[in-house]
Amino acid sequence: MFGSKKSDEEKAADRRRRQITASAAAAGLTVMGGQFRAPNQEPVPVEGARITIERGEEAGKRVTATRVLLTGVFALMMKKDMNQLFITIENGEQVMLCPVPASKEAKARVLATMINGEAAGVDKGE
Repeated sequence: MFGSKKSDEEKAADRRRRQITASAAAAGLTVMGGQFRAPNQEPVPVEGARITIERGEEAGKRVTATRVLLTGVFALMMKKDMNQLFITIENGEQVMLCPVPASKEAKARVLATMINGEAAGVDKGE
């Protein structure tokens, strides 16, 4: 009577978006308008994104192409905090690097599983 009714697929997609937004918030990330957002970085679309998580001690052992891309030659001088996780969100040519407290590792991994599973076509929660 009031407006159009959503199909089951639309309801499932809305539920999935809410789950991703809540999971991202729990991990210390922001999702608005279907995009991951972080200060001083270009937004990255959620749809089709891939997430990689590294601990500070693992990430500190190498200079990644992502760090060089984001910071240029200063990547060699940057030190990574060993009490943090570094979440890399990639979607095509768009890349975002987000430091997150190590205490949020489990929540970050849940988010990565949701996003990477979706990108790989694994269970979409339907």
